[in-house]
Amino acid sequence: MPSLACSRDDLRTAGAAVERLGYHSVWVTEHVVVPVEIRSRYPYSADGRPAFAPDTPWSEAIVVLGFLAAGTDRIRLGTAVNPMTTRDPVSMTKQAATIDALSGGRLELGLGAGWMIEEAEVLGLPHDHRGARLDEAIDLMRRAWTQPTFSHRGRFWDLPEVGVHPQPPQGADLPIWIGGTSPAAVRTTLERAVGNVLWLAGPAEVADLRARLGERRRVAVSMWLDFRGGGLAARARAVRDAGADLLLLAAPRPVRATVADLERFAGEVAPALAK
Repeated sequence: MPSLACSRDDLRTAGAAVERLGYHSVWVTEHVVVPVEIRSRYPYSADGRPAFAPDTPWSEAIVVLGFLAAGTDRIRLGTAVNPMTTRDPVSMTKQAATIDALSGGRLELGLGAGWMIEEAEVLGLPHDHRGARLDEAIDLMRRAWTQPTFSHRGRFWDLPEVGVHPQPPQGADLPIWIGGTSPAAVRTTLERAVGNVLWLAGPAEVADLRARLGERRRVAVSMWLDFRGGGLAARARAVRDAGADLLLLAAPRPVRATVADLERFAGEVAPALAK
């Protein structure tokens, strides 16, 4: 489900349905700000142009997960993904640890180097050496999550001896997922994460990423949850057979229709995929 401007009742309804129907997790996306003029290439469309507009009502992903944590008990809570060009690593450390604590250790933290340079510029955050910054940010976060206090002297950030608390219940095992399929993103996935998140990818892209990651890391792939036009079960089966471990069902319709689609998928498609 995307973290657009759902009402509180919609989020409650969707979260309860996902948990009731036995799904693994809920994942949300975000952009902090969308400039009117975007020169950066959007990596998830053929023409490089984003499918959203400046007035698209993105809700803040970590806040949405906090709301969902309060209304659920079992499902995992993920971000797909937070671009680190919109965060400093210490704030991201604190937000992630807080959500993990409030949810009882259910966070799946998706991070990306960030593709929209203009967003970083508006926020006054650096966007040079994005892959290297992501690597250093992850290393910093892991230390903050596991040590009572720590200092950091890195290429991009210098911190005196500090403590960042509360620490997440999952500690060093808090799962980090990486968005992106560049050589740098794949290397980061192999060295610092549990898996990689593909957005609206087909079987060929899934198979390519699986070949690059081997069996050492997991692959999550998003797909529109929409039975209109048919073929949803076949598409889900195709990406599974290509090597996907986790299917993220992106919800393009209002919450009532989404819940009906979730019920149908759980009843008709999921049992066949489990065989």
